[in-house]
Amino acid sequence: MAFETGRSPAVQITPRQRWSIAFSYMLIVIGLLLGVNQRDSLLNQTSLYSNNTAGISASYPARWLLDESQDNVFRIRDMSHLGFKTTIEVRSLPVGADGAERNLLDHLSLQRSQVFIDYSVLGYDTFRLPDDSQAVSMAYTFVSRHASPFLEGVSSVVNGLDILTIRRGQALVVSFRAESSQYERELQTFYRFIETLEF
Repeated sequence: MAFETGRSPAVQITPRQRWSIAFSYMLIVIGLLLGVNQRDSLLNQTSLYSNNTAGISASYPARWLLDESQDNVFRIRDMSHLGFKTTIEVRSLPVGADGAERNLLDHLSLQRSQVFIDYSVLGYDTFRLPDDSQAVSMAYTFVSRHASPFLEGVSSVVNGLDILTIRRGQALVVSFRAESSQYERELQTFYRFIETLEF
């Protein structure tokens, strides 16, 4: 008995099948692009904060928690982080007769050294605000421990940056604090916040 060794007939793709394959790939690419765009818009979504009494308005990340306490004009925190929550805080302080920015920053440092563990000022610098006015910045660091004594946890090093400007007899202090491992990445969020801040 002899076996025939023949080739199977080649599978021919019709023009309709070629077009359907091309459209399938295009649909997949369009779906991926729309998904990435939707994700970015959700992550970068902002909410508007406005306080007519203090004369302050700003856009902040919508997923952050807003807190208006008596000590601050307002404070926003990213509650999605484990450990120390990234914080942006806006305070309004009265200015004395001397009105020196450095005196106000030294006063803040004195207050914080009594509250924060291992508080240390890293340095002072000038900072240009979006309206081209000059402000003073102060970089600092401290150690944050969890509030509950019943939960064990690792202390985290926190970096901070204060921006201080004086207008109309009031000093406005915008503070940014983030865990040192996330500080550089979160600093971009702070700069976007400063760009939208109006006072």
